[in-house]
Amino acid sequence: MRAMGRLRDYLRFLVWNAGLGYLALGLMTFWTLDYGAAVFGHSGGCHPAYAKVLFYWMCDADSPLAILAALANGALTLTVWAPVYVAAATVYPPAVIVALPIMLTHALGLPAALLVAVRSLAALFGLLRRLAGRSRGRFAPPASRGLRAQP
Repeated sequence: MRAMGRLRDYLRFLVWNAGLGYLALGLMTFWTLDYGAAVFGHSGGCHPAYAKVLFYWMCDADSPLAILAALANGALTLTVWAPVYVAAATVYPPAVIVALPIMLTHALGLPAALLVAVRSLAALFGLLRRLAGRSRGRFAPPASRGLRAQP
């Protein structure tokens, strides 16, 4: 029984971090699309990549923004340009090497992110409910215990 509890804890940790990572991926994509031109375009060491279809940022190797540009490009690849890579894999089979991790990211990350969001909001609303009950002078027990407040 102890090993199953440990496995459950590991899986809970894995799903929670996958959900947080997927949410961070969405935030990074939003940041790149909204503020990327202001940050990378005015740095002097970065410029748009010379691609005909896809948009990426290229920075000089000695630029401190090179790592941030690589993260931004990865976020764009996994979100905005994902349909392009998946469609390319249907026509050009060797592109499956790129399309498969993209599909797995969304197949595993999206449900995990939804779980994280729902559980976080449930905990927040439970906390707000308990705080509202205390401010009225009554004790508001957690709903999971099935207890009723005493009048």
